[in-house]
Amino acid sequence: MIRKTIKLITVAWISALAMGFQSAFALSLSHETVIPSELVQYVVPRFSLKTRIRFDRVESAGDIQLVTDRPETGVEILQLVSGETVYVTAVGEAVESSDYQAFVDWLVSEPGRATIADFELDGQQIAIPATAQEVAPIEMVIVGNLENGRELSHDHCRRCHKVDRADKYAGIDNAPSFHAMRSFDDWYIRFSTFYAVSPHKALISVEGSGIEKDRALITIAPIDLKMDDINDIVAFVHSLTPLDLGKPIQFNP
Repeated sequence: MIRKTIKLITVAWISALAMGFQSAFALSLSHETVIPSELVQYVVPRFSLKTRIRFDRVESAGDIQLVTDRPETGVEILQLVSGETVYVTAVGEAVESSDYQAFVDWLVSEPGRATIADFELDGQQIAIPATAQEVAPIEMVIVGNLENGRELSHDHCRRCHKVDRADKYAGIDNAPSFHAMRSFDDWYIRFSTFYAVSPHKALISVEGSGIEKDRALITIAPIDLKMDDINDIVAFVHSLTPLDLGKPIQFNP
């Protein structure tokens, strides 16, 4: 009985200590008086509910600040119907905090913008979320030799992946085809770095990649490539018609 009591006290003490540390390292949040406190009280708890990140509310000079004068560093998040534009900014080391960045990302995301738009005071909407910023398209430059990439893919990759859709006997069931992977948004990154991730890194050596391998540990016939070969494979995959995998799964954030 005594041991059980001591154990319960120890667990409670550790939990309280952990909560104390969490509170001690929480960032503080303040806002200018022109920004309705009811709006802040509505928005911030919903962010915390989604992310489990909490801020200590202070009257002024917080680590994170909601202000109406455009700061040197910060992000526009909303406009009050009274005309003021509201920005979120951080000071000191809080600028580099992952909690601050998560707050910024959420405020400009669809769920964050919807939360701002949903708030009403005396039955009236008082804040309009900032317009979502369009992401500039990434320009890809394909420099490889397509035909050499085709040959390399057929020689080395077809043992696991279906490289040519007409090749009935290539690939294994749990490995996606090249045409399927070509439809992925991140296909370029996948094929540019495939040699550095499992299971490829266990048998592929790429000269010029900076990744050293102990060939004695490769238990099957190793594959030796050069960085130019990687570019050639990327060029070949770029030429493939993406497989239509249907619409992405829809979910409520």
